[in-house]
Formats: sequence, structure tokens, C-alpha cells
Amino acid sequence: MFKKAILTFGLSLLFGLAQAAPVVMQDIPEIMQRFDNADNYRKSSPTLGRLPNASEIGQEFITWVSDGEGGVTKETTNTVTDSVVIARMPEPIAEGYYNEWLVPKVKWLKTYENKPLTNKFQSYKRTATFKAFLIDDEVLRLLGSTDGETAVIHVSWDPNGMTVYKDGYLANYEYGIASEEMKKNYEKAE
Repeated sequence: MFKKAILTFGLSLLFGLAQAAPVVMQDIPEIMQRFDNADNYRKSSPTLGRLPNASEIGQEFITWVSDGEGGVTKETTNTVTDSVVIARMPEPIAEGYYNEWLVPKVKWLKTYENKPLTNKFQSYKRTATFKAFLIDDEVLRLLGSTDGETAVIHVSWDPNGMTVYKDGYLANYEYGIASEEMKKNYEKAE
């Protein structure tokens, strides 16, 4: 009886982990087709950027996002290297917490007006545009949502993937943008 209970628990845990594996959205034709008619967007608010300090190289880097209730939740983790720029939103998302993320220097140069030259945050304007569309019930279903509110997509910088949310946006550069973030910091581009 005890062995059967352990086996059942183990199988249900294994099944649950298999369900939570990040989904590669690029492998879903119906998702990729939506980008054909998606609107173009550009970040309207400035992004702060800086080079990493020597002491940060090789360290774990956590990207925090708002939990919608005045606190924060971990979005993704990454490792700081000398080939990245540390990007930050200008305003904190909660006391003592900023939404910060790592951008490969090569990608930064394609996305922003110029590259940071110091380890002090400076303001940069995003020049590149991207396509995005609303995450609705059908998109969540296609992404394998188990709760009808969220899904986990594969991202290149975190093996655990990134959680995307209903009524947020799915961007064609392997990223999700929360609805509140989209309204506050992005605009439609011509």
C-alpha cells in the first residue's frame, strides 16, 4: 500500500513537471501565423543601461516583475557575463526593486540608439520595433496552459522559461509583456 502511494505520488509529480516544461512558441504554427497580422510596437519610455561591474561577472542575475499587489515575483534568472548590458526600467516596481534584465551587447546595438560605455546607468531610447499580439484563451490553449491564466514559454536565457499571462502580449522576440507594462511603456509604431 505504501509503495503504491509513493509510486502514484512520484508519477503525478513527474507528470506535473512534464506539463510545466517551457513551450517553444516558434514551434507552434498557429502562434507564428498570428505575428503575420500583429501590430508593430516600440518602447516609448526610456531604458536605463549600463555595463556590468567586474564583481558581477559570473553571478546569478534575477529579473523581478511586479506581482500586481505592490510586491515582486521572480520572472527569470540568468548569469552576468562581460558580453551583456544590464537594462533597467527607470521607476522601481516595488520599494527597493527594479525591473532589470540582461541584453547581449550585439542585440543592444540593434535595439537601442547606442551602447553604454560605463557601469553607471544612463538613459537610452529604443529604436527597434517588434510585433506583438494579445494573449487570449486560444493562445493560452496553444501554449499548453494548465490554469487558463498563464503559460510558460521557452526563452534562451533561462531554462525554466518565462511565464506569460492572459491579457498580456506575446512578442515576436521570444518574450511576454504584461498588460500593465504594455500600456505604460510601449506604443504602436507605424
